[in-house]
Amino acid sequence: MSSSESDSEFHSYSERTLAIIKPEAYEDAEAIENTILNNGFSIVAKRHVRLTPEQAAELYRGHYGSHHFPHLVAHMSSGPIIVLVLSANNCIERWKTLMGPAMLVSKSFDDIHKNGVVFYTILQMFNWVLEAQAYWPDSLRACYGRRTKYGDYFNGLHGSENHAESLREIHFFFPNMVVGPILRHWQINDYILRHLTPTLLPALTALAHERPAEPILWLAEHLRRHNPNEPELAPQPSEQREDARCHTPKPSEESLLR
Repeated sequence: MSSSESDSEFHSYSERTLAIIKPEAYEDAEAIENTILNNGFSIVAKRHVRLTPEQAAELYRGHYGSHHFPHLVAHMSSGPIIVLVLSANNCIERWKTLMGPAMLVSKSFDDIHKNGVVFYTILQMFNWVLEAQAYWPDSLRACYGRRTKYGDYFNGLHGSENHAESLREIHFFFPNMVVGPILRHWQINDYILRHLTPTLLPALTALAHERPAEPILWLAEHLRRHNPNEPELAPQPSEQREDARCHTPKPSEESLLR
């Protein structure tokens, strides 16, 4: 296998992102997961969760202060959700593309000054779920977004915006997960041959030869004493000659008499 092929295969599974199936799409979770798998993603981890309002507020803290923040928190804590950790090449951008445009309410305002109070009048509201249904009809948000009785749309799915957010959101739901590259079989074999075999094989051979009464303890002590990664102590400098050492000069008799 060439180095370019190795690098390509290594990086093909080196990125992860967080995906959330929101309450309005919870019943369609099986179909959504099948679509995810059919588009080349791997589902690394999965959880069924019911968020409290406090947890939802912490998850979407980047939206704090926006007009839709209370509505978003209330909605995300209104029912069960499914949290997925996805892995694929260029995973974050590919997942955002598969989802389709997010629900974004774009508003322009007129400032109407009356009695010293500024009133904001909403002139126009654009919803990207409608855009998804018009221009990306096969996207997941176009298929599973829901319209409420108030005329609003919930887009059904969430995806991390960037790498930093994916790390934060993954650790929010999976605090013990190590987010890093997923090794392929050839990489695992290469690691074993390079790093484990040179140390473990001689130790096991010596264990078979010695046949100690406590083989596990003997092997542990043998590996500790023959640890190839143990730092080497710097050689001690040779002792200086007696006449080359620094000494505090002895006071002369004259100085003592003064």
